[in-house]
Amino acid sequence: MAKKDNKKMRILHGMSDVAGQGSYSAHGLRDIGADATMAVWRQNPFGYEVDINLHIKKEKLHNPLYAFVSGIKMLCFAVKAAFRYDVFHFHFSNTLLPFALDLFWLRIMKKRIIMEYHGDDIRYYYNREKPYYYVYDKLVERPKRGYITNNRILKYVNTFITHDEELRKHIPNKNLFITPLRIDVDSLIPVYPDADKKKVTIVHAPSSYLFKGSKYVIEAVKELEKHYDIEFILVEKKTQKEAFEIYKKADIIIDQLFYQSYGVFAIESMSLGKPVVVYISNEIKETFPSNMPIVIANIDNLTEVVESLIIDGKRRYELGKAGRKYVENYHDYRKVAQVQLDIYNNVIEPMSTLESFEYTKKKVVKK
Repeated sequence: MAKKDNKKMRILHGMSDVAGQGSYSAHGLRDIGADATMAVWRQNPFGYEVDINLHIKKEKLHNPLYAFVSGIKMLCFAVKAAFRYDVFHFHFSNTLLPFALDLFWLRIMKKRIIMEYHGDDIRYYYNREKPYYYVYDKLVERPKRGYITNNRILKYVNTFITHDEELRKHIPNKNLFITPLRIDVDSLIPVYPDADKKKVTIVHAPSSYLFKGSKYVIEAVKELEKHYDIEFILVEKKTQKEAFEIYKKADIIIDQLFYQSYGVFAIESMSLGKPVVVYISNEIKETFPSNMPIVIANIDNLTEVVESLIIDGKRRYELGKAGRKYVENYHDYRKVAQVQLDIYNNVIEPMSTLESFEYTKKKVVKK
C-alpha cells in the first residue's frame, strides 16, 4: 500500500468505543490533520463523543422487526462507508456488520483493515493460561458466534493492534503492532496526594466485582481499618463526572487484581496524580518502560502493599507525580494518533511493547 497524503486518507474508527479508545483516536487524528471519523452501533455508557451513532439498542434486538430494521440500517451504513473510507480501524471484534460479514468485501475493495483488540474480545477465545485466571472459571462459556467472528477477522484483517504483550500470544503469526492506550491527558488536572495527610482515602471502582477482584480489595481494607484511620470509597452507579470528582479526593486508588496488565482506569488515575495499585504479571512488567510507577499487587499480598502506601505519605506524593509524567510521555492521545498514522502509512514495522512506548514518547504534541 502506497503512502498517502494524511489529508486525503479517510479513516473510520468503529464500531465499538471501548473505554473511549476509538473516540480518542479519531480526535487525535483530526488534531494532526487527518480525516478521521468515529462511528458506533450504540454509544458507550460513559458518553464518549462520537461522530456517527446508529442508535441500535442491544436490548431490543430480540424483537424480529427491530432486528430487521437495525440490520437494514447497518447494511446501508456499511455500503456508504465502504465507498467513503480508505482505512477501517475496528475495535473489540466489531466491524461494519455482525459476524464480520463485511470484511470479505472490504478486502475485495482493497481497503486497509485494522483490528484493535482490547482484551476479552480475543482473550477468552484463544487462551486461558495466566496466573490468577481461575476467577474466569465462574464465567458462562462464551457463545459460539464469538469464535465464528474472530476466525473470520483473523482470516481477512491484515493488520492488528493491541496495547501490550499480554495479548500477543492470542494473535499468532500476524502483522501485530503494539500502541499504548490513550486518553485526553490535558482534560484531567492532577490533584496530588497530601504527603502529610493523616486519614488516608482509598478508592476502588468495581465496574465488575469479579473482574476487578473487588472481594479481595474489600477484605484487605477491612483488615487495614483495624490499624489505620482510613476512608474507603467504593465508586458505583456514578456518572463519569461524579466518579472523577471522587477520584480527585483519593490518596490511593486500587484498580484490578486479575488481568496481567493495566488499563484505562489506571491511566486516568495516574493522570490525576494518584498512586495506583494494579496486578501486573512479572512477565508483562518486564516489557514496559523501567520507570513505570504503578504499584503492583495481587490477591495474596494486597494488604501488605496497600499498608506500605498508607504509612508513607512522601511515597504516595512521589508516585502521583511520576504517574502523571508517565501518562504524559506514553498515553497522550495526540502522540498515539501519530503512531497510528505511521501504521496506516506503512512508515513503521511491528515493534516490541518497550520499543513502541519509546517511539510514542518521542512524538511531539503541539499545544
